[in-house]
Amino acid sequence: MTRRGLLALAAAGGLALAAGCKPLSLRWRGSESKKPVLYLYPQQETALEVSLAWDGELTYAYPEPVRTRGLATWSVTASPDGTLRDSAGRTYPSLFWEGTSSPAFTQAEGFVVEPGGETVFLEEKLALLGLSERESADFITYWGPRMRTRGRCLVTFATDQYARRARYTFVGNDAAMVPDTFVRVYVVIGAVPREDVPEQVLIPAPTRHGFTAVEWGGTEQ
Repeated sequence: MTRRGLLALAAAGGLALAAGCKPLSLRWRGSESKKPVLYLYPQQETALEVSLAWDGELTYAYPEPVRTRGLATWSVTASPDGTLRDSAGRTYPSLFWEGTSSPAFTQAEGFVVEPGGETVFLEEKLALLGLSERESADFITYWGPRMRTRGRCLVTFATDQYARRARYTFVGNDAAMVPDTFVRVYVVIGAVPREDVPEQVLIPAPTRHGFTAVEWGGTEQ
């Protein structure tokens, strides 16, 4: 690079610092969790309080929860078909939020997905992991285009890593509730490294029964 080019880069870094932005040479080493959505299927119509403790910063949520003491809490009435209704009568298919956290999720194992193979790959893996066809369609229409745009990518199902950062509690009819079935799917989509990565072994989801909660989300890095 010419001396003029180096001076231009230095000037750009200085402007970024002056504006309160990160300099061009720095990279944030965390993860942005995109579109975790939570579906709720009680056995009968139930008034629920759903609280999320997230080890990071909650950047957006819909519907907007009450935020106190590090918790985000939604108050909804849930129907067996998954419809959620707030106190104003507005209905939602799920609870949605996004947030940032660090450090970045690791990808010590996973699956290399080739361009054009995203849909078949996701349909197969999501069915194995317990998502319904409707939930899988919601997942694929969000993450499928992002995988296609990236091209060849490494996909890791990092639900265990994610679950340690995102913890839910449920209260129904003024009593603590624990879902009889809780299906959680979280993907990390990254670049394919030069070294071979072991193929991940996935455990099939249990059969749904009783009060069921289902969550999916992911991150790109």
